[in-house]
Amino acid sequence: MKKIKNSLKIKTWSLFLLLALTLTAMFGSAAQADYDWVRPTSIKAVGKKKVTMKVGEERKLRVRMDPVHADDDFLRWKIVSGKKYVRFDDFDRSDDSIDIVAKKAGTAKVRCYINGKTSKQVTFTIKVKKASGKKKTIAAKGSTTKYEEVYDDFDLEVRKLTAVSNKYLKWTIADKKIVDFESPYMTKGTEVDFIAKKAGTTKITCTNTKTNEKISFTVQVVNRFDDFDDNDDFWEHYDD
Repeated sequence: MKKIKNSLKIKTWSLFLLLALTLTAMFGSAAQADYDWVRPTSIKAVGKKKVTMKVGEERKLRVRMDPVHADDDFLRWKIVSGKKYVRFDDFDRSDDSIDIVAKKAGTAKVRCYINGKTSKQVTFTIKVKKASGKKKTIAAKGSTTKYEEVYDDFDLEVRKLTAVSNKYLKWTIADKKIVDFESPYMTKGTEVDFIAKKAGTTKITCTNTKTNEKISFTVQVVNRFDDFDDNDDFWEHYDD
């Protein structure tokens, strides 16, 4: 009887060990599938590779990696020709997308390639045209429509298209009962912080007082504990 009990114990522990090894193998494979250092084997453009822009315009270029779970830190972006016509919006050159700003009329080529595999690349041709009408000095950074909840703090930002001193970039609020400056002393510059005070919609404007050029943002504020079930438009744009 004792031998039978020992045999059952051995079989039970064997089954437990087998199950543990199986789970380890399964989760180990899943972890490997999402491993950060997976190198892409190929890339291709998302959208058209020939892009037309106007001076002052900002555009995002994208590529898709294969395999899709690969690490985009292996990607590199480079302006291979026409640096006087376009520029990168920031210093990050390793991603599956990049923001390009058009500087002046002309044609430029922007390339994305896999670091260590330069033969695996995508080249975009950017044709920049002159902007019609009066030359712009500032442009909105991101969406000009914002959705916030009461008591939220948020920021709005513009970018300079030409050399403009921050002292000339003045921000104003149409209705300060709805939104106000987070600090009454910080109302000038490319980026300003605000706080949502009560439900409603108001406009916030950045003006280049030297040229009277204006960029307006529409801000909709809702109560924090409102029932948003019927407000599909709010939820659609809430993360903007």
